[in-house]
Amino acid sequence: MKLRHLLFASLIASPLAHATSFDCKKASTYVEKTICSSPLLGKLDDALSENYGAMLATDLGDGPDNKALKKEQRVWLAQRNKCTTERCLVDMYRKRVDDVCDAPVVSGVHAVCVEASDIQ
Repeated sequence: MKLRHLLFASLIASPLAHATSFDCKKASTYVEKTICSSPLLGKLDDALSENYGAMLATDLGDGPDNKALKKEQRVWLAQRNKCTTERCLVDMYRKRVDDVCDAPVVSGVHAVCVEASDIQ
């Protein structure tokens, strides 16, 4: 019985337990597996997902679906997927977490964004 509790506790505390913008159970690439195994990258991925979603909900002046932001994100994802080290991924995420919120809002209130420097 104790062994079962230890196993369950280790699964809860495992790096795969943190949330990300994709399902870690389906991680297949080096980048996805690295994000899923790193608590820092998991937090950065969460922050980026949160910031990106918040900015998509604002008026950036490029149409109702914020085409430019979506295009920038696709380009960034392609660059991110070229990383071959965890350091590369951390650097790319830290920059993108902040960059995604740099767009000026045309009307309404600017989204509240998480800053990369707040993520440890």
